[in-house]
Amino acid sequence: MHKIKKIIYWISLTLILLLAVVPFIGHFTPLEITNENFLNIYEQICFFGLPIVILLTLIGTLRPQNSDAIKTIKITLTICASLFSPIVLLSTFFLFGMCRWTDNEVLFRNLHDNSTQIILRDFGCGATDSGRPIYKVFKRTKILPSLIWVTDFDTTKIDRQVWQRIEN
Repeated sequence: MHKIKKIIYWISLTLILLLAVVPFIGHFTPLEITNENFLNIYEQICFFGLPIVILLTLIGTLRPQNSDAIKTIKITLTICASLFSPIVLLSTFFLFGMCRWTDNEVLFRNLHDNSTQIILRDFGCGATDSGRPIYKVFKRTKILPSLIWVTDFDTTKIDRQVWQRIEN
């Protein structure tokens, strides 16, 4: 029984870490998930799963040798963190999740690798943004069917031996 509690505790901590780190990876690296269905499922797992996983950490933090006061503090803080986590998730969604890059058109295709393209994208924040979108050129490389690597690209340095213009 003790081993099962330890496993649940460490899985809970690992899930909390993963749920916290994945958005930072997407925000601070050129890696993007293109499957909207996957993103919706991830958001639902965060919203409903994170409070449950936080509560499950009690399995590892409550110890028989703790005094009743310490146990009460641990339980209270864990329940508060669990209840507070959806509020944090919603606020981060409104702060960071409403703005995104959208592909407009493919400008060039790599002659040696069909999964690499130069594209024009726009950045907008939907209903929360009253200004015009920002347009920028990027190089997009498909890593997996739903995973792309997007980096800035300078179109003045295009090698026509490598890139073919796409007429839209």
